[in-house]
Amino acid sequence: MENALNIIKKLAAPFLDREGLTLYDLEISAGKKPLIRLYINREGGINHGDCANVSRHLSTLMDVENVFPASYVLEVSSPGLTRKLNKPEHFQKSAGSFAKLIFKKEYDGPKEVRGVIESVGETAESGSFRIVRKDDGQIFEFNFGDVARARLELEK
Repeated sequence: MENALNIIKKLAAPFLDREGLTLYDLEISAGKKPLIRLYINREGGINHGDCANVSRHLSTLMDVENVFPASYVLEVSSPGLTRKLNKPEHFQKSAGSFAKLIFKKEYDGPKEVRGVIESVGETAESGSFRIVRKDDGQIFEFNFGDVARARLELEK
């Protein structure tokens, strides 16, 4: 699957760049028919037409390159307002946003926190962040590697 991920990224990149879009995330689920989920974004958001154009273009390229020898399902969408945070750069770009984080067992702190993400490092590569808990304002510092799951949430 890793090879297919890299091929799809490589096929999608020129078209996304030309359209002013970015690849937020890419997932492939194995099964009888592989399910490819491509999440795209742009400053100011995307619309249904953007998703349809990317889907048409990418499916044609994937068929020509024979990425999957049998049929597959391709879904192209926005990552949404309550998007998953899977990479350090997702955390970096989400600084100032409200999120729910679930930490790995090894993390020396609470196992779950809801609060506002703050960036600590200069770049996403540093992987150092903090979250300010909503309930009491307590600050927890963590590294990207400490996170089991994370998702932006709408603040209540």
